[in-house]
This record gives sequence, C-alpha cells and structure tokens, in this order.
Amino acid sequence: MRPLTYYIDKFIIALYAASLAGGILVCTSYDANAADENRKSVNIRAVASTSRTADYMSADDFLLDNEKAADSEGISEYLQKLKKEGLYHHENESEEDELDDEAMYEDPAPEETDEKPEDETKDVIDIDPDDWHLMLVNKQNPVPEGFEVNLANINDSMMADERIIADIYEMMEAAEDDGVSLMICSAYRSYDRQKTLFNNKINKLMKEGMTYLEAYKVGSMNVTVPGTSEHHLGLALDILTGSYTEMDDGFGDTEAGKWLAENAPDYGFILRYPKGKEEITGIVYEPWHFRYVGRKYSKDITEKGVCLEEYLKGEF
Repeated sequence: MRPLTYYIDKFIIALYAASLAGGILVCTSYDANAADENRKSVNIRAVASTSRTADYMSADDFLLDNEKAADSEGISEYLQKLKKEGLYHHENESEEDELDDEAMYEDPAPEETDEKPEDETKDVIDIDPDDWHLMLVNKQNPVPEGFEVNLANINDSMMADERIIADIYEMMEAAEDDGVSLMICSAYRSYDRQKTLFNNKINKLMKEGMTYLEAYKVGSMNVTVPGTSEHHLGLALDILTGSYTEMDDGFGDTEAGKWLAENAPDYGFILRYPKGKEEITGIVYEPWHFRYVGRKYSKDITEKGVCLEEYLKGEF
C-alpha cells in the first residue's frame, strides 16, 4: 500500500496540469479576440484608404465592415470615435471635397458681428409720386387740367420753373469750369408752342409720303403730342453745344453729351429718354433732353439705370 503522500503529490500534479491547461485556453481566447479586433481595424483602414475621397463614404460602407459598432452607436458618434482613434483621416484636409458631413453634422453657427449687410446700411429713398419733382407727364398722363407753373427767366428768351433756376445756373457754371460749353435751346413751352412744333413735324412727314396716321405715329415718337410734353411743366431742358446743334443720337457722343450724362444728376437732372427704354417712355432716345427731378431722386434714378416710368412703379 502506497503512502498517503504519494496520492497527495499526484493530486497536486493533476491540479497544476489542469490549472496550466486552463491558462493556455484563456490566453488563446484573448489572442483570438485581439486578432479579430485587429482585423476590424484593418478593414476600417482599408475602406478609408481605397476610396480616393473618403469624404463621400456612405453609412452603408461602415455598416458592411463594422456592423456591430454601427448598430450599437449612431453613425455620427461612431465617425467621431474613429477620428479620435486615428482610424479615419483625410490625405488633404484643404481639398474642396472634404468630409461630406452635411447630413451628419450641423454647420457651425456663424460668428456674430455688429456689421450690417451692405444693403441695410444704404439709405432707402422714399418715393413720393405726389412730389412735384416726380410729376409724370407722357402720352398716358397728360398735363393736369388747370395746371399752372410759376416761371422765371433763364435768359432773355427762355424760362423755367422758378424752383429750378439756381440748379440750372450751377450746372452750367460747373460745365464751363470743366471746359464744356452747354447751350440751352429749349425750356418751358406753352401748349400753343407745342402744338405748332407737333403740326410742323406731321406736315413734314406727310410731304415725305406718309399718310396722316403714319405721320402721327412716327411724329409722336419724336415730338410729344400737345398736352403731354414735360416742357409744359417748366422742368425740362433741351441742351446742345455750339459745335453740335443737331438733335440726334450723335450728340450723346460729343464731349457735352457725355458730360451731361455723367454730371447732370449732381444738379437734379436725369436723362429723361434713355436708349433702350423707347417702348416704356414712348419717345426715341434723346441724349439732349434732361428733366429736373431734384437732387434727392436724380442720382438714385441714374444709378438704378431706369427711366422715370419704371422708377415710379418701383421696377428696379
């Protein structure tokens, strides 16, 4: 019979062997898990590196390789985690097609600033159609019945509304200072005077072979019908220069015509019948015809590039 110590030694050996075997099994299990995690990391890197622009990687791409992680965490949170762990990065952060986070991240709030947009800082002009400066006279809007104007002399032969005389003189003197010679050839006209001018135009066209209706249609584009002329208001001037006395398009190309187009708004006048607005004004381009609207409106109308009809309708 073997001594008791023999069996105690066997038991200790068996216990040791069992303990050793268990340790190997645990280590093997941990190694397998580590390898699996390593493969997962490699897969994530592979997806990010094979795409030329990882910015456009969809959520489906991540779900295919990281199904459990994507299921347990929101896509946006998971992306953030990958970034922190260095598993998701861009080769060039400055490229235009950086991470397309529009559907995942909110845009950063714009920085607050005390500066107002440019449009809000500009003075907004209140357009008052009842202001005498903006009185509209054309074929559809004749001079009001009983209209009266207080006239004052520009020179010995011409008159205008007394309220604009000072600005006329100032404009003429400014042109002279710039070496430009201006010559006012027409200002205020009475109804009878306008009637004479209009009839003369009709008769001339009829002598050229037009019927009365044809002459009336063409003539009214050049000489306004009596009762519909701004000259009745005492607010319109026809201006030429000594070296060019023809009322035609060519005046706009003269030194005087260019000076007026650029500088007349500084003194309250606008080019009343601009080129390209014939269908609106009903009058052909007249680079010599300037209408007083006051300094409050003249620059605004000119800068907006509109005619008086458009301005009063707010069409700009």
